[in-house]
Amino acid sequence: MPRPSFLVRFSEKRHRKRASEPNVVVVPSHKQPSSAPVAMSAPPTAVVPPSPQVKHQRHRPLASITSILQAVDRRSLPYPYQQTLPLPQPTTPLLDPYPKPVDVIRREEYPHMNNSTYLDHGGATIYPRTLITRFSTLLQQNLYGNPHSVNGPAKLSGDVVDTVRLRTLKFLGADPKHFDLIFTSNATAAIKLVADSFRDLAEQTASKTFWYGYHRDAHTSLVGVRELTSSSESRCFKDDAEVESWIDQYHGVDEGKLGLFAWPGQSNLTGRRLPLSDWAGRIRNGRRGRGTYTLLDGAGLAMTGDMSHSVFGSPDDTPDFVCLSFYKIFGFPDLGGLVVRKDSGHVLALRKYFGGGTVSMVSTIGQRWHMSKGLEPPQHVQEEGETGNSLHEGLEDGTLPFHSILALGEGIDVFGELYGSMENVSRHTTALVMRLYQGMKSMRYGNGQEVCKIYMDEGYGDPSKQGATVAFNILKENGRYESYAKVEGLANERGIYVRSGGICCPGGLFTALQYEPWQLNRARSAGHHCGPMGLSVINELPTGVVRVSLGAMSTVKDVDTFIGFLHETFVVSDMERGQQQKRNSSSTANEVFEDHVSQVTTCCS
Repeated sequence: MPRPSFLVRFSEKRHRKRASEPNVVVVPSHKQPSSAPVAMSAPPTAVVPPSPQVKHQRHRPLASITSILQAVDRRSLPYPYQQTLPLPQPTTPLLDPYPKPVDVIRREEYPHMNNSTYLDHGGATIYPRTLITRFSTLLQQNLYGNPHSVNGPAKLSGDVVDTVRLRTLKFLGADPKHFDLIFTSNATAAIKLVADSFRDLAEQTASKTFWYGYHRDAHTSLVGVRELTSSSESRCFKDDAEVESWIDQYHGVDEGKLGLFAWPGQSNLTGRRLPLSDWAGRIRNGRRGRGTYTLLDGAGLAMTGDMSHSVFGSPDDTPDFVCLSFYKIFGFPDLGGLVVRKDSGHVLALRKYFGGGTVSMVSTIGQRWHMSKGLEPPQHVQEEGETGNSLHEGLEDGTLPFHSILALGEGIDVFGELYGSMENVSRHTTALVMRLYQGMKSMRYGNGQEVCKIYMDEGYGDPSKQGATVAFNILKENGRYESYAKVEGLANERGIYVRSGGICCPGGLFTALQYEPWQLNRARSAGHHCGPMGLSVINELPTGVVRVSLGAMSTVKDVDTFIGFLHETFVVSDMERGQQQKRNSSSTANEVFEDHVSQVTTCCS
C-alpha cells in the first residue's frame, strides 16, 4: 500500500537529518541511572541499561518505547500501522502513600526482585529482607521450645504465640473481645476445619446432613465442601443477584436446618470484590435462630484490601468464619488462619476429631471419653483483651508451627514500618492496577482489533469493587485467541512472571469465558485438564486466562514493563509478520512474472 506523499516527504526529511547525527536511543528515566541519552555506534538493538545495583541481567531486557519506534520506522511499515505504534499512555494519577517512595523500598528491601518483574502476588507476595534478617536474629539469640511443655524455652514460645495471636487480630481490625484466631497451615486448611465441623455436627441432627451454598466465584477449596453433603443439599449461586434474591426470600424456608453459605471476598480469577459484611449481617439478622452460618474466603481480599472496616467493622455484621493466608500479605511465613466470631465458635467446638494439645483429659482403657479444651470456660484474660473462650485451644491440633508464628509477628512489624497501613497498600495498588488496565485496554493492532480481552471492565479505580488483578487473554490481529500458556512462556523468558490457566476458580472462569455445560464436557473429552499441561485453545475458544496481580511493593516500572512486553511481543511482532508476508507475496509474484517472460521468450525464439 503506497504511503501518502506528505508522509513520504516527512520521512525523507527525517532520514536526511539523521544522516548527520549519531544514533541515540532515549531510555525512560526509570530504566537508566542518569537522565543522559545513551549514544550507540550501531543501530539500536533494544538494549536497556541495567540498574546501578545490578551488574548483570539474567534475561534479555525489553526495548524502550523509543527504540521500538525507531526500529519500526527504519523498516518503513505501511501507513496504517504507523498510526498505532505508540504505546497507550495511562492517565491515572499515581499516589505515593508510603513512608518512603516505593522505588526506595524496592531497592532496599527487595534486592531479590531486581532481575525480574514479578506479577503473581495473587499466588504469594514477596518477603522483605528486613523480615528475614530479624527472624533469623531471633532464632539465633533465643531458645524456643514446644509450647505444650512448661519449661523456660516452652514458655517463651507460648508467650510468643499468645502475643502474636492478639497482634494479628488487631492488624486485621478484628476486636479480640469478639473474635478468636485459629492458626492453620493455609486458607484451605481453615476451610476444611469448618467443613469437617459442620459435617460432624450435622450427623447429630435428624437429617444427618447440612445445606451448603456457595457463590460461582468461589475458589476450588470452597467448592470442595459440597462433597461433604448430599447433592440435593448443595447449591451454586450463579451471580450476586441470585444471592440477593435468596437472602430476601430467606424467612420461613427450611427453618432450623443447619446450613453454611460461603463466598470469596475477592475473585481469585478476576480480582472482583464481592459484597462483604452486608450479606453476612442480613443472613444472620434474618434467620431468627435458624441454623445458617457464613464463611468468607478472605485470602485474596486480605492481600491488598483493608478489612478493618469492610469485614470486621461491626461484629454483628461480620461473617461467622473468615479464612486467610498470611504469606499473601507478608510473603513469609507460610501460614494460614481462621478468624471466628466467638458467638459462633460452638459450631466448631463440637467436631469429633481431636489432636494432641486440644483436650484436657482422655480416657482410653475401659471407658471412651474426652474433654475438649474448646468447650471449657476461659481460664484467664489477657491484659490487652480476652483471647476467647479457649476456642483455639480446642481446634489447633498438635504442636503449633511456633517458629512460623514468631515470623508472623516480625512480618506485622516490618509491614507497618514499610507501608504504614493496609489502607496505604490499597490506595497504592488501586492506582497501579488502574494504570495497568488502561494501558492494556487501549492497546490495538493496526486494523483496530483490540489486543487484550479483559474479563472485568467495571470497578477498576474503586477498591470496594476491584482488587489489584487483571485477568485476560491475548487476541491475534484476526480476532482469534492466542494460547495463554504461550503468553506465560514468552513472559517467563523475559523474566516477567504471571500465572495462566484456570486459576482455581472453575465457576468464575467458565462464566467469564461464556462456556455452556456441554462445551465444558467437550473440553474434558478432548483431553483438557487444569494446570500448565492442559489445552489452551479448543475449537477457537480458550480454556483459561492469563492473570496479572500486583502487590504492596509493585511499581510503575513493573506495570510499564509488562505493557511494553505485550506491545513488543504481539503488536510489533505481528507487524513484522505482516511485512514478511507482503515481501514473500511480492517476491512470489515477481518470480511468476519472470517465469512467464522467460517462457514467452523461449517460444518466440
